Amino acid sequence: MSTTTTSPRFTWLRQLGQNPMTIKELRGRMRGRRAFVVLTVYLLLVCGLVAVLYAGFALGSNNRSTQMAATGKSIFVSILTMQSFLAVFLSPAFTAASITSEKERQTYDLLRTTLLSPRALITGKLVSALSYIFLLILATVPLQSLAFLLGGVAFIELFVSQLLLFISALAFGLLGLFLSSLMRTTVAATVSSYALVLFLVVGIPLLALFTLPFISMMMFTSATSPPGWVAVVLVYVALAIGSLNLPATLIASDVFLTEYDAIFYYVDTIDRYRVVIFSPWWIYLLIYFTFSLLLYWATIRQVKRIPNV
Repeated sequence: MSTTTTSPRFTWLRQLGQNPMTIKELRGRMRGRRAFVVLTVYLLLVCGLVAVLYAGFALGSNNRSTQMAATGKSIFVSILTMQSFLAVFLSPAFTAASITSEKERQTYDLLRTTLLSPRALITGKLVSALSYIFLLILATVPLQSLAFLLGGVAFIELFVSQLLLFISALAFGLLGLFLSSLMRTTVAATVSSYALVLFLVVGIPLLALFTLPFISMMMFTSATSPPGWVAVVLVYVALAIGSLNLPATLIASDVFLTEYDAIFYYVDTIDRYRVVIFSPWWIYLLIYFTFSLLLYWATIRQVKRIPNV
């Protein structure tokens, strides 16, 4: 008699699908009309935006080839902007109440007395919340085909942008989940999540906008010209700051690809120094993937030491 065994490489995937918390949360989220209404309204809004942009292209007749490429780029950027909003702002909103809601309903102590481990609990909460976010992001990818039809967009741009969106949704979702395990109320966890998200998305560019020009002005307008390595250091500092911010990373990576035809890096000369300038998208992926792992580990540790009250 032969028995079928599951490959160890896919054991974790099978366990993930059989996680009781994942099944419970997904059934609760997808049961009813709200999830499908939100998805339908979101797709209608995106389709309406694409229709307006395409109508503007159809009405123009001056330079069809140039306008076609510009319209394709506009459609791509518009859809990517809406996807970025989902990844940045909806991910923590879906996870910030994951654990605090259990505390507020006084079901957390019952949940912790089950055989479900803290790791399985956190993974189930995270997967159920991010599954719907990923569904919303992936649902708009077919609409990007119109951008490819009109031109102005390469496949590598679509691939890199979607990769950045997925890692952003994971990182910000884990941020909300960690704060949910740390706080006692949903309001406190939600406010803290959005405060940190706004700092990463808006605060860092504003900080760089005010500090970097001031530092450059102080250094390069002095009587003694600074050495060339200072300019190189400023370039790398600006690159590091930009790699912490999703909009800046998306814009800078697109410039690297379109202007310099560089996917990973290009070589430039700054004041006789030969400098390797890296494309920020893969630095962003490395930073936020590490950030996600740390948040995942910290959330599990926090859940383990929360007292059952």
